[in-house]
Amino acid sequence: MNKFIRYVCSLLAVILLCPVFTIASAEEQHRTVRVGGMPFGLTMYTGGVIVVNVDKNNDSPAKEAGIRENDIITRANGNEIKSNEQLQEIIRSSEGADIELSVLRGKSPISLSITPEQDESGSYTAGMWIRDSTAGLGTITYFDESTHSFGALGHGICDRDTGMLLPLGTGQIVQAEITSITKAKKGVAGGLNGTMTDAAIGEMTLNNGYGVYGKYTAEPSGEEYPCAFDSEIRTGKATICTTVDDTGIGEYEVEIENLNLADNSGQNMVIRVTDEELLEKTGGIVQGMSGSPIIQDGRLVGAVTHVFINSPEKGYGITIGNMLGCYEQFGGLKG
Repeated sequence: MNKFIRYVCSLLAVILLCPVFTIASAEEQHRTVRVGGMPFGLTMYTGGVIVVNVDKNNDSPAKEAGIRENDIITRANGNEIKSNEQLQEIIRSSEGADIELSVLRGKSPISLSITPEQDESGSYTAGMWIRDSTAGLGTITYFDESTHSFGALGHGICDRDTGMLLPLGTGQIVQAEITSITKAKKGVAGGLNGTMTDAAIGEMTLNNGYGVYGKYTAEPSGEEYPCAFDSEIRTGKATICTTVDDTGIGEYEVEIENLNLADNSGQNMVIRVTDEELLEKTGGIVQGMSGSPIIQDGRLVGAVTHVFINSPEKGYGITIGNMLGCYEQFGGLKG
């Protein structure tokens, strides 16, 4: 493997900003969706490759070329870059000749030229670490039969090292099976452990700060619920639908302790798990439960997004209005 290039897959909940939206008005009918709560596996490839680290200890080729962390390399010598392996092969076969790169820095496209150098083994290297994919487990929030779409996670998929929202190239979600639980403790995040199957659920079309979205390819399951308007969400008792073992989707009691509906990071609710069975099984909210639907007064009000590490029985939730609104605002229904 190239000394300066490595590949890492991760799925991490990082809070990202997205404008606040609310669905409909009080005079309009409630939108109805099928509530999820089932686990899914995700494999996502970025559009281009992301630079997660540049070797700064020496005058490396990447440093000399002006490449920075978070840069997205989209082309090399005119070739569209779709994988780590593809860029690695271009570097390896360069024999030290300049490589012209097309790079996306933030929203600005720039052109850079890099001159690979030989390492001790004689291989040509670039002096940077890159990533092109990520994989992990999460929970489906809803299926919307009116648009043939799904929504999940309630937060974006981000690079674990840089915290940057990963640009979506292609992505697929498949059914998953929960095999064990790493129980949460104060200061230690727990998690659901499982395996991904070959049964495809859908194709991703959007990864933004409020969730993962796409078109479902399998018949949607789940009970139909109306989506709550923001004005209908209140503090008090609610439930979450989630899968933590091989018994299937369970409904567990929680308390909505605080509301901040105008928060543009998606931290719209603070919820606390009160269900003794769930607390015994998981210790509270754990990784893999992101996207678990929150039900109150017979309506879908939102989804679980993040856990409080020092109080794992508590976490944040995003409203269903923000999930649906952000998806539609950013073109999730196109294509």
